[in-house]
Amino acid sequence: MIAAGRRTAAPASWLQRWLRRLLLLAWAAACLGVAPAHALSIELREAWLREAARPDAPEARVSLPDPWEHTAPSRAGSASYRLQVPDAVATTARPAVFLRRVGNVFRVHLNGHLVREVGRKQHPLPNYNQEPVYVALPPSLILPAGNELVIEVTGEPRREAGLSSVWVGDADALEPMYRRAHDVQVRGAWMIAAASATMGVLGLLVAWRTRQSVYGWFGLANLIWAWRAGALQVNDGRWWAWLLQWAFEFSYSLFIAAMGMFLLEMARRATSSARRFFAGYVWVSLALSLTHAAFNVPVMRTVSLGLTLAVAVGMTLFLASIAWRERDRGAALLAASVGLCAAVGARDWIVLRLLHDYNAYTWARYVIVVLMVVMAWRLVEDYGRTLRELRDANRHLREAVEAKQRELEQAFEAQRAIERRQAATAERDRILREMHDGLGGRLVGAIALARQLQQHEAPARALVGELRQALDDCLVELRLSLDSMDTEPRCLSEALAELRFRVEPSLRAAGIRLVWNLRDDAADAMLPPADTQQVLRIVREALTNVIKHAQASVVWLELARRGHGLELTVLDNGLVQRAAERPRTAPLPGGKRGLANMRHRAEAIGAHIEIGPHPEGWVVRLTLPAGRCR
Repeated sequence: MIAAGRRTAAPASWLQRWLRRLLLLAWAAACLGVAPAHALSIELREAWLREAARPDAPEARVSLPDPWEHTAPSRAGSASYRLQVPDAVATTARPAVFLRRVGNVFRVHLNGHLVREVGRKQHPLPNYNQEPVYVALPPSLILPAGNELVIEVTGEPRREAGLSSVWVGDADALEPMYRRAHDVQVRGAWMIAAASATMGVLGLLVAWRTRQSVYGWFGLANLIWAWRAGALQVNDGRWWAWLLQWAFEFSYSLFIAAMGMFLLEMARRATSSARRFFAGYVWVSLALSLTHAAFNVPVMRTVSLGLTLAVAVGMTLFLASIAWRERDRGAALLAASVGLCAAVGARDWIVLRLLHDYNAYTWARYVIVVLMVVMAWRLVEDYGRTLRELRDANRHLREAVEAKQRELEQAFEAQRAIERRQAATAERDRILREMHDGLGGRLVGAIALARQLQQHEAPARALVGELRQALDDCLVELRLSLDSMDTEPRCLSEALAELRFRVEPSLRAAGIRLVWNLRDDAADAMLPPADTQQVLRIVREALTNVIKHAQASVVWLELARRGHGLELTVLDNGLVQRAAERPRTAPLPGGKRGLANMRHRAEAIGAHIEIGPHPEGWVVRLTLPAGRCR
């Protein structure tokens, strides 16, 4: 059991030993690659200062780094720093000097001999302090002991002149330090400028194509930052150098305002009050930068950068509150990126503006990379959302096309139904014309023949009269049948008037006077065409019964409004006359087919019908409900 356990653990121990050996070898190789074991590098932090404006004044002992903006804000012109070089440097094969920052114009002397000169005294280079300096010292000028290094610096107010700590030693130790500093301050700056310019142009193009201001703000901020990253590498000492320096200081506020609007647009909080806030911030920063440029008050720039830092912190807290309230992952990512930028800005503000560390480099120029990553994330998210919206739009379009196709099919079917109804109507009209011109004409001819027979043949006059009456009924029924096929709505009074025109001759022939009473309130009453035909048939049946059975001399027809409905009454005086002539004559019984038909027709249209004796005779009263009338 123990042996087995050892065999199991042995491979892991062997792997750990080899990993440790590889790590030690890599560390040793790195150390050898950075600086050989015998390389010498010494940092000098003390110097003797003599100002050219006061040549008779004694040298003053100063500590390095020496930022003029802090130690002597009003200093302008030249100053010489004298440093004692340790004797150990004389033993190196390639002695050299490394300066992290120096400027704006400087000269390096070794033992009274000029070994390096940058710029001219008459035209100081405003921004050379942003670049590291490496100076190879000629071995022929090195003394065995007592070597003296003099660095003459020429600067102007507001140009961040000064001298960092000085490194002396072997070139093998100082060259890697110079390369790293050059990569950070020069190459890195140009890389950031190129990347920011690319993203700025891309952002503006996307804003132009999509008409979305969020990309426009991001593009503007990146172009400002690209200019800032490369502006201080342009070492031009002509008259506009002061304008370049002021624009560089003020551009930071413009960048913060543009980036703030971009972040608010991404968080969907770019309100009018937010725009007014950033506009006010830009105006305050403009006033501070102009004050600094006009009166050389470095504290104004410190206050301006502190205000910028406060705005960045405020944006961080604002985005964090949005992310917390809405559980928004995008807002959380924005808050984290802005918080990181604010932390880096706070570091630069403290180190460069409060501690005045002339050895330190700015980190803020590299935080734009974080915002570039956020922008890339936004572009990817927008691209994915656009694809999803495009797929949804295609699906909705397909559904809309299918719905329109169904609507067209339904419209086509409806059109076909209309065409079929029109064909049926045309055929019906043709049949009606055939009936009117054929059967109707023949009935009219038969009626005329019956009239002639009735006039000439006295014995058959009674039978011919009955024939004529029957033919009149047939003609009326034919006309009612033709009217029943009419689908156009019309007033009930108009339909009753046509019925009167057709029936009244038969009433006069039977010796019955028709009293017509259509009330004004019912003159415009409208019924559906089918209901109108049912009412006409009921009235026709009632008048036919009066002619055949009532033995009446007068019949009254009345149409009136009753509430919201209609009431149609047909009343004859047949019972009164029969009672006067033959008192024992019974009233007309009501179980005939005609009465049953009238009741059936009334039920078909939802109306109430009353048929029976009346104090004045016999009445047929039809009551139409309000729902059937208009």
